[in-house]
Amino acid sequence: MLKVSPKLLVQLYQQPELALQYSDLQWQSIILVLRHQQLLPRYAKRIMSIGIFEQISTYARHHFTNGLILAERQRQQIVFEAMKLSPDIRKRSEYAVYLKGAAYVLADHPVGDGRICSDIDILVDKCALQSIEQDLCFEGWFTEEINDYDDKYYREWAHEIPPLQHHLRGTVIDVHHNIVPLVSGKAPDVSILITEIRETQAGHQVLSPAAMTLHSAVHLFFNEDYKNGFRDLLDLHILMSVENSEQYWKALLSLAAESGFELELLLACRHAKRIWNTTVPNDVEKKLNLKFLDFHRVNDFIFERVLLPQHPLCSPNYSALAEFLAWARGHHKKMPMRILFYHFSVKGFRLFAEKLIGKHIFTKQNNMIR
Repeated sequence: MLKVSPKLLVQLYQQPELALQYSDLQWQSIILVLRHQQLLPRYAKRIMSIGIFEQISTYARHHFTNGLILAERQRQQIVFEAMKLSPDIRKRSEYAVYLKGAAYVLADHPVGDGRICSDIDILVDKCALQSIEQDLCFEGWFTEEINDYDDKYYREWAHEIPPLQHHLRGTVIDVHHNIVPLVSGKAPDVSILITEIRETQAGHQVLSPAAMTLHSAVHLFFNEDYKNGFRDLLDLHILMSVENSEQYWKALLSLAAESGFELELLLACRHAKRIWNTTVPNDVEKKLNLKFLDFHRVNDFIFERVLLPQHPLCSPNYSALAEFLAWARGHHKKMPMRILFYHFSVKGFRLFAEKLIGKHIFTKQNNMIR
């Protein structure tokens, strides 16, 4: 297999006419990386947008078409699930706000065009969580097999309950009551987000473009796993490029300051500009940079690597070290040091015990709602 330059993948998205130049041998590597990054349908849409899709390699067109079929099936599934979920959740909660990929699709925003989602994220009122979970259980949504410690982590420390999967359709939903773990000490007042709720034509709730962008930045840079970092940074590039108005940037800065996520917004702007050449107003960069002087060296080392495609065919130098540092950084952001030490001690002991005795030792025997 040929190596793939991350720069080539960026250029292909920004200049889709380049698709006419590649041989089947080059396409083999490009498609492997794009599929791994869940970007095949998004790139297919870009190539189709300039009317050259029928002119590219037959090999590439075949794989892109399969990606488009998958994306369309997922879009239909999201719309179907939202039609069933929204009314039921709104009986218990004042709001049922779709986040990230599902929100992009339901809002019919350009960032949702060809977007692949692994699950459906929904933000609800924390006070209504138990009753919502019980209702969903009766509708066929169940948690996967989970041990008692992980269940406790979700319910007491995290910002969501354990993922729920429909027993027939296989769809997975994550029901959130905040956007970062409570134990981190950084969880914002949810009312800040509630004021940013917008309703789609179909009656589903999503966030305003500014709040949608901020949440995408928080999700990306308040994290320890960057396997989809390239895709998620492209989400941010599209959001910032489509919504590029003075009012949008003013609202985005205001939300970041009010919620305490100016650092995450700075990282989003800085690396979207560096990797995707995103247009960020000079005054926005200046305001954010003034708050975080002498900050960039280590973060640049990490994010200039983990935000590129995570695939052996295009991994940059020192990517393993950068991934480890990103993993450590993400866990530290989510938990204070004393809790992080306790968490890893418990997880380490349990992993050892499971290897010695078997996974059943800590697995909950009954996954029904308590």
